[in-house]
Amino acid sequence: MGRDKALLPVGGVPMALLQARKLEGLCAKVCFVGKEPGELGALGHPFVRDGTEERAALHGLVAALAASPEEECLVLAADLPLVPAELLGSLRARREETGAPAVVPWDGKGPQPLCSAWSTRALPALRAAVATGDLSLRRALAAAEAIVLPATETERLPGYRPGVFRNVNTPEEYRALEEELA
Repeated sequence: MGRDKALLPVGGVPMALLQARKLEGLCAKVCFVGKEPGELGALGHPFVRDGTEERAALHGLVAALAASPEEECLVLAADLPLVPAELLGSLRARREETGAPAVVPWDGKGPQPLCSAWSTRALPALRAAVATGDLSLRRALAAAEAIVLPATETERLPGYRPGVFRNVNTPEEYRALEEELA
């Protein structure tokens, strides 16, 4: 991408801040998680370092859960700007109903563990995966006994719409998002 995609503006707001605003109405504490705060440190939310040089989303997930002051934790990656707060609330409600360590939507292509509802009870399993060097989020979901919702169930969640999990990883994807939202 050439720059920190979390800082790319969507509707005039950095993607990370857009996501934080969605979470503010659903969570007691909202924080950014990553390697170093950089410019994210100026966006008004605490920054949690994932504590490792190794680049793997599982490290960020563990850091987020460990920093949570509550058992319940919603996770939303900065590069998923089309996910609405309503969908996050639906995932949280499903996790509370089931009592599962995590509820993760499936979009037909795969699970979306970085748009999900977690309990801090999943931490031991996630930390064990990290300790063995297995940094696969998919295997971590299984180890944590997460419920991965089938695509048909995900599609029925309030707030879901086709394309909601489209992420922004390349300049082309960012330009397409800008054009769509214009």
